[in-house]
Amino acid sequence: MMKRKIFTFLLVLGVAWSLHSCDNNDDESIAVPVELQSTFSAKYPNATNVEWENKYGYYVADFYDGHEASAWFTQEGKWVLTSWEVHFNTLPDPVKNTIHATYPGRVDDDDTEYVEEATGATYYLIDIENSEIDVKIRADGQILD
Repeated sequence: MMKRKIFTFLLVLGVAWSLHSCDNNDDESIAVPVELQSTFSAKYPNATNVEWENKYGYYVADFYDGHEASAWFTQEGKWVLTSWEVHFNTLPDPVKNTIHATYPGRVDDDDTEYVEEATGATYYLIDIENSEIDVKIRADGQILD
């Protein structure tokens, strides 16, 4: 169970880092297997500005589909998760209320993500200013481990 928590934390940290380190340098995009490209295109047919990279042993596609996003895939081409940048003010009220009550005045409005995992789990990842904390929280306002 602890390994899963560590893996999830590292994966979420990697996603957050990837969204912060995005740039417009197309020279850094890597080639990916045709099967993976097909899987990605089927899942995100409207994606634009797609750039691929390897992170922590995963293929990661940074792209735009109405919001900046990152999709993570295993080396075998299986989708793991996707995160989309969202603005804090667009989050469901239970999420905003819980975060404001738990971390008053410490929300980075521009560093919030919506995450969807292959397991079916969905949550928001919210950066807390002046800390190393990224809070995972469900749409109903429940903070996750």
